[in-house]
Amino acid sequence: MSVSGKWRIAEASVIGQSHLNQNTVCQDRLATHTVEVESDGEILIAVVADGAGSTTDGQRGAEIACKFFINQISEFLKTASIKSLTEDFGRRWISFFQQQIAALARVEKKEMREYATTLIGAVVGKNEAVFYQVGDGGAVFSTCGKPESYEFSIAPVESEYVNQTEFLTDDAAANSLRFICVAESIEDVILFSDGIFAVAVDYQTMRPHEPFLMPMIAPLRNGNISNDLNEKLEKFLASPRINEKTDDDKKIILASRK
Repeated sequence: MSVSGKWRIAEASVIGQSHLNQNTVCQDRLATHTVEVESDGEILIAVVADGAGSTTDGQRGAEIACKFFINQISEFLKTASIKSLTEDFGRRWISFFQQQIAALARVEKKEMREYATTLIGAVVGKNEAVFYQVGDGGAVFSTCGKPESYEFSIAPVESEYVNQTEFLTDDAAANSLRFICVAESIEDVILFSDGIFAVAVDYQTMRPHEPFLMPMIAPLRNGNISNDLNEKLEKFLASPRINEKTDDDKKIILASRK
């Protein structure tokens, strides 16, 4: 758990049971950062990426995507506002990311697809926020933290086939980008990888499953937080209760504005 200015942030990372059984590494990655901007106040930048399990270097692609997203957005906000983070910016960012991965693939004599990863990114300022998404996973927000106030920034899309999704390394990644700008003051932000989707979504309404999400973010909202909050979250996500419903890697970022 960390406190950065106006934001309280917690995160958890748990390797999936299926990966433990196969003796493979966790392929999800996450990152958070805050920057102070005169026009937008303290801005939260958060990102979760899920490396493709069918590749040799999906976890590296996910790690590069997270670092690249944080670094590029932070640099951009030194001279521009959140309003400038448009859908077109996201497409150009994807193109630049692919150039970096292509260069790495040439050096390592591999195909770009070996670094395949999804991405969910959020940039949240004082009165507006933008969300970028390629592939599965989810981003949830609330403007007040009350029951029935949590909603997806970008509505989930069900794939026609199981375990099929889009990746940043796809030729059509820029066209697969989903983007939204929320012109509201957001208090809570939750980003999670596909491994948490099964327990974080109410499939009857296709809305965030608040009985699962709200207790996790409650300590950040009420200020009753401890240094071992991240560890407690990880134990919860690794519990038999959760593993019964999902055996994939699990990454989650929880952030609440004081």
